[in-house]
Amino acid sequence: MAEDKESVVLNTVEDIKEFIKKCESNINRKLPTERDFAAMLNVSRSTVREALKILEASGIIEIKPTKGSYIVQQEDYNASTLMHWFTSYEPEILHLVEARLSLEPMAAFLAAERATDEHIKKLEEAHEDFIKFILQNDPVKITLGDEKFHKLIFVAAQNPLIENLHSFIDSMLISYRRKVFSIPKEAMKAVSQHDEILRHIREHNSEAARENMIQHLTISKRGLLETVELEKKNNTSVEKETLR
Repeated sequence: MAEDKESVVLNTVEDIKEFIKKCESNINRKLPTERDFAAMLNVSRSTVREALKILEASGIIEIKPTKGSYIVQQEDYNASTLMHWFTSYEPEILHLVEARLSLEPMAAFLAAERATDEHIKKLEEAHEDFIKFILQNDPVKITLGDEKFHKLIFVAAQNPLIENLHSFIDSMLISYRRKVFSIPKEAMKAVSQHDEILRHIREHNSEAARENMIQHLTISKRGLLETVELEKKNNTSVEKETLR
């Protein structure tokens, strides 16, 4: 994001935050559409879209595909709140993971075949930024940094149809990423996996890039499911102790 564009987006984020603060009984309230916000704030719809994405990564709103953006309850993210999210949306979450496993390994395969030096340079920069955001312990930037790395793989694949299919689930992935990266060490796990995927794209090793992407997404899914299962066991133990 260019510096001028970035400042406009960040200003728009602050403007929408102010709008949310002024809303009465605002939890679960639907926000104006991208078009309406663009007209209200005198910015482009793409600027509003980027601002809403940042607000969702911050846990301030939830973007529901085809339904709009909603203000959500502010809370600290821990295993308990993650479990509540998972049990509320379990089918949708698992469908989302299945969709990623269908699209992203193919994108990695094609990126390894077709990536130019410029594509690889941008991927390397995104990977370095992702590591920096983890060291800064900035959950919003970690979420958006991961999104950028994966999106650049689709750009490097140079297949507009696959890229458009991925963009359809992109907004749903923000919430997924935010929740998964709230699990301790999950972001750090992603670093080595991104590094391997990037290495194989750089070396134009298509099959290895595809296999490592499958492994990356599978490890992410496993980390989520193991955390949810552990929390279920903890809750069961607490309930048993209470009944004694």
